[in-house]
Amino acid sequence: MIACCYSSFIFILIFISLSSICFAYERSSVVDDENKINEEKWQTNDDQYIDQPKYHKASYQHEQNLLTNIYAPNRNYISMHDDRIHPSNFTYFTFNNLGTYRFILISLRGDADLYISTRNKHVTYDNYEYSSCTCGIDELLIDPYLKRPIYIGIYGYSQYRISHYRLLIELVDSTIPLDLTYTEKSNDEKTYANIQEQSTSRTNQKTSRVTVEGEEDRRHLLWNILLWLLNFLVEVLT
Repeated sequence: MIACCYSSFIFILIFISLSSICFAYERSSVVDDENKINEEKWQTNDDQYIDQPKYHKASYQHEQNLLTNIYAPNRNYISMHDDRIHPSNFTYFTFNNLGTYRFILISLRGDADLYISTRNKHVTYDNYEYSSCTCGIDELLIDPYLKRPIYIGIYGYSQYRISHYRLLIELVDSTIPLDLTYTEKSNDEKTYANIQEQSTSRTNQKTSRVTVEGEEDRRHLLWNILLWLLNFLVEVLT
């Protein structure tokens, strides 16, 4: 009887131990699954543009066509800049070349927007002249008549921890209109004329200063000679 009770007690202890181990294992599995889900969700929020299945987007094919066109071998790019930007921040560039250019901003990760101004060196999202703010590829075409220099601002969208982007500058047409060429030459001629005028003015001032100093020296010499003659006559007469 005692042996039977002892065996039952041992069996109950073993059963309780196994149940505890199984419960702890299942709990740890649930926690690991929750952490994995949270991590995947965080990564998706941080990199929504690249990690979301684009095959479920209606614009996926259109975007792929745009990228194929952008990277076509006949495109003439003079600059390509890859960088990253933190949320609600700006990165600035200055562009001086004359001609017709296309600025293309590709958000490789996150979302970056393109702003351009000719008046404000540090462009903001509420102080600009031209902008392209989409969730994909941003483009702006700049004609040769737009005043140079051009100030470019890249803005990182606030919903992403870090946005990775690529800025491409394409030369569309290097032709400069005649009126712009004439204006540029006129400005150069005016600048050269101003420099020549300033140089001539300085030369005239130096010449006049030398002339005045020379006349004063001659007057001083004549006055000394006259005084010497007077002293000589006084000595002779006395």
